[in-house]
Amino acid sequence: MLWRLKPQAPEKFIKQFPEYSPEISQLLFNRGLKTQAQIDEFFNPDYEQDLHDPFLMLGMEAAVRRIFRAIKKQEKIAIFGDYDCDGICGAVILKIVLEGLGANLNGGVYIPDRILEGYGLNDEAVKKLAQQKVNLILTVDCGVSDIEEIALVNSLGLEVIVVDHHRLGKKPPPAKVIIDPWQEKDKYPFKDLAGAGVAFKLAQALLKSFKFQVSSFKLNDGWEKWLLDLVALATVADLVPLVGENRTLVRYGLIVLAQTKRVGLQELMKIARLNPVFEAENFHPTGGHPKGEKTKNKGMITNLNTYSLGFILAPRLNAAGRMDHASLAFELLITKERSRAQALAQKINEHNQQRQKLTNDIVGQIEERLGDVLNDKNQPVIVVKDKTWSPGVIGLVAGKISDRHHRPTIIFKEDEKTSRGSARSIPAFNIIEAIGQCAEILGEFGGHPGAAGLSLANENYEIFREKINQIAKAKLKGEDLMPILEIDLELEPEKIGWELLDEVVKFEPCGGQQNPHPIFLTKELAVAGLRTVGNGSKHLKLELKSDKLPQKIWRAIGFGLAGSNVDLKIGDKIDVVFELLADEWNGTRNLQLKIIDIRKSP
Repeated sequence: MLWRLKPQAPEKFIKQFPEYSPEISQLLFNRGLKTQAQIDEFFNPDYEQDLHDPFLMLGMEAAVRRIFRAIKKQEKIAIFGDYDCDGICGAVILKIVLEGLGANLNGGVYIPDRILEGYGLNDEAVKKLAQQKVNLILTVDCGVSDIEEIALVNSLGLEVIVVDHHRLGKKPPPAKVIIDPWQEKDKYPFKDLAGAGVAFKLAQALLKSFKFQVSSFKLNDGWEKWLLDLVALATVADLVPLVGENRTLVRYGLIVLAQTKRVGLQELMKIARLNPVFEAENFHPTGGHPKGEKTKNKGMITNLNTYSLGFILAPRLNAAGRMDHASLAFELLITKERSRAQALAQKINEHNQQRQKLTNDIVGQIEERLGDVLNDKNQPVIVVKDKTWSPGVIGLVAGKISDRHHRPTIIFKEDEKTSRGSARSIPAFNIIEAIGQCAEILGEFGGHPGAAGLSLANENYEIFREKINQIAKAKLKGEDLMPILEIDLELEPEKIGWELLDEVVKFEPCGGQQNPHPIFLTKELAVAGLRTVGNGSKHLKLELKSDKLPQKIWRAIGFGLAGSNVDLKIGDKIDVVFELLADEWNGTRNLQLKIIDIRKSP
């Protein structure tokens, strides 16, 4: 793995912000935060000031008018959500808000079967909704690529409002209204919302227009903030950049999640051994608002973070759709019965364990097949298929293979006549753009620069594999296929301490390429202690010293690094790339270096 230090911030920039240490100024510079306004918004997200007016989004006014007309006439509305965490959370958001506004949701919430139906609207689902006399369909986290399916909707006398965040093709679908910030003429200031983020903007617009009370459900001003736990979960799960509006949504969403009223999330956190803490004594209660949400944040005020969302909760919710049906996750998020929530959380957790084992088994099978492919310069893209692999996990498998070998990777589940694939890529290769160049030999496809889904006839598999590799070969250079570890800055040993960590935690919530966890390099640290820990002794635990601070010892942990190629012994000098964090155990709090990579010092 290549180590690359990010360019040093100009001295003029460092001096421009004397209130920050040179180290923090460098971190800000690395994230493109170069003005006082940008830095203030970053460190002090403000719900009232930093979220944009939802009516700036193209199509929002028309969507609100159409939905209120449906409510007034009690037309039957159906929500069609995607089967992943983002789509499920977005569907729950719209269901809660529409029910609160008195809409007729007897059309229900339709979440397709990942394996049997695949992504997006499909003809059979549309026909079922038409048979149920549905008048209006709201899609969530899907729809912009469903041109033929929406044409069918129109022919059956229904209407569709597309609520999506995926990039549109050259030809938009013939929907009644499209709400998607990536539309060509859309002037919404922030484009990178998750699907549930766009659904939340629609909810905001509906509530902003709502001037009356329906039945016993009173929608107080600011009530929608209780939806932010779902928005944060979906935003982190969908790997959209955690900057701008997303950062504000996730920052406040973590506060709401720590106080969530959803018994399903409460039980899922229990079974995942995630014990949320909210330091309410630092904040002022605000009536119907989540505690603390009106107050300026000074660091994180809950122990929940993006890891809690992206690696603990979201994988479990996604496992429902991968191993069974996503309706399990949807029901978990909407149920109000504690016993039902406990049973669903238990079942979903079991599905997640099965998903982990299945994913690892398939990864092992693929590793055995790769052989000379990794050394073949004519095959920069890993493309493999199998009849036995589960389509529910091939996206996860593609991600693991791509990360391990730093190659664009496409994994196909082969059926009798067609194959369905999931693609994951590297920063240097826009996978959806490349797949788009193969459109004439594909069935459906869609996605992002880093991830995509596609299908093709089996007879086109080899043609596709050859063409995608030709495209990649023309685009990629040799160094593009080498994993690069981007390092924020090099630290002298005396800078490694609580004072720096107290500043670093203010960069949370971290995630995505635009605000990754700060990563540091310190050279020539001596190994003072060395052992392996964990199940299978996979992890490397070190005690490190510096000749410059002979009395100081730093604790360090390298997850999965026990089997690395670095043969260490006590007294060795090493260069260490690490994240700085606090390790809390049994009431004791210690500074710890989370090792990303190590090398013996020259």
